[in-house]
Amino acid sequence: MKKIWLVACAMLISLLLLACGGSDESTTGTGAKAPGTSSIATMGTADLDVYLKANAGKPTLMIFWATWCPSCKQALPEMEALAMSHGSKANVISVSLDESLPALESYLEKKPMELPVFLGDKALAGRFGVEAIPTLVIFDKTGKQVFAKPGMFPLPMLQKVVDDLTAG
Repeated sequence: MKKIWLVACAMLISLLLLACGGSDESTTGTGAKAPGTSSIATMGTADLDVYLKANAGKPTLMIFWATWCPSCKQALPEMEALAMSHGSKANVISVSLDESLPALESYLEKKPMELPVFLGDKALAGRFGVEAIPTLVIFDKTGKQVFAKPGMFPLPMLQKVVDDLTAG
């Protein structure tokens, strides 16, 4: 039942981002569907701001990753487990920095993920100084960035972060 709820939430978030997007998809990354696909939304800096505003009240954990990154393939299951254990307390999303949308789609066909997956851009990665992947970015309940570091983080640590951010 929890998986169905998470999938429904992910779809609702994706629809919200699509509905809030602007009209110039090619230059602004407006959260619209990536060209040639109906399942993966893009996420640019403006889209993230809309997402954070729409999801205020819960912290957000966002992981930057790519399909060709071995460390990312180890970090993603930790994020998925976090979404399963703490999805009611926090938003957990992933942003692929793949340059090839077909590569991302192919990867997701072979390894479907429970996490919402967005196709990010260089501007979004640059906003957080992403120079290595995976990179974890954490926002508090108000959408204020409180953490941004590359690396893999174990599930117990991620759960403690969420618990700390939602305490009180």
